[in-house]
Amino acid sequence: MTPPASSPRPLPGVGSPLAAALFAGGLVGLIWWAMVGTRRGQRLDALALEGSHIGAWRVDAQADQLLSTVSVPTVAAIIVAVLAIGMVRGRWVAALAAATAVAGANLTTQLLKYRIFQRDDLLDYGAWNGTNTLPSGHTTVAAAALVGLILVVPPTLRSLTAAVGTLAVSAYGLATLVNQWHRPSDVAAAILVSCAWGYLAVAVIRLAERTGRRRDAAHSPGAMSVILVALGICGVALTVAAGFLAWDGSPDAGDRTTALIAYAGGIAALAGTCCGGLGALLRLLDATRPLPHKRERVELGDVGATAPAPVKEQPSS
Repeated sequence: MTPPASSPRPLPGVGSPLAAALFAGGLVGLIWWAMVGTRRGQRLDALALEGSHIGAWRVDAQADQLLSTVSVPTVAAIIVAVLAIGMVRGRWVAALAAATAVAGANLTTQLLKYRIFQRDDLLDYGAWNGTNTLPSGHTTVAAAALVGLILVVPPTLRSLTAAVGTLAVSAYGLATLVNQWHRPSDVAAAILVSCAWGYLAVAVIRLAERTGRRRDAAHSPGAMSVILVALGICGVALTVAAGFLAWDGSPDAGDRTTALIAYAGGIAALAGTCCGGLGALLRLLDATRPLPHKRERVELGDVGATAPAPVKEQPSS
């Protein structure tokens, strides 16, 4: 009996990635309001910036070298690489969605920083305190590159790519803090912008490939996404604790201990946002159901049974 053609199982819906993108975008707005639009937020950021001077001379040369790799040609090269990987794998939709996410994240950061978000000098510090630097452009380049790669690499490499990439993105964000180019809120917002575009890309992939034949091979979700999300929660908890300890601190007081606590809280916010945001992206991709294995079936009345494997004939002696 001719076996019926196997039909691919539908992908999960687009509700979860769209909700994640909305949540990440809302967090960007919340960070801007809390850390840029209030005196307390500006004071905590200024404290963290003051704390970043402590011991910075030990790693500022390495930070300069790392940040010097970011440029417009770098973004273009990342987009080309993401497109190439996706097309080689035959994942055209994923390739285009990933490239769009990389470009969209970088454009969004520039629009938010220079056209939409404003910063008033609420502390009367003058100079740089009245210049908006949220989100961080350098961190966006690194985070968007990782998001693009996670979207197009084979499933078996996703966890490794996410783990190594999270360390790299955190290093870029930390380099901007070490060099006093950005405040912790700038870096956290940049990561969230990149993740939001990644979540939108997942929604597009699910929608376009919902019943298509070109899908990822079978892949069991690993533990890396759970580990990253757990680390993200720990980072947020440490940030809250550091903010509580430095709540009444002031950059004018010259209290190095409080400044160092605020700086540690900023680093925890950077690492927590990076781990949580990218861990969620990895989980959304791992939730994508692959095609079922083809199995020949024969019908026995109303019950389907797997056809037995053909018996090989023994050669005659």
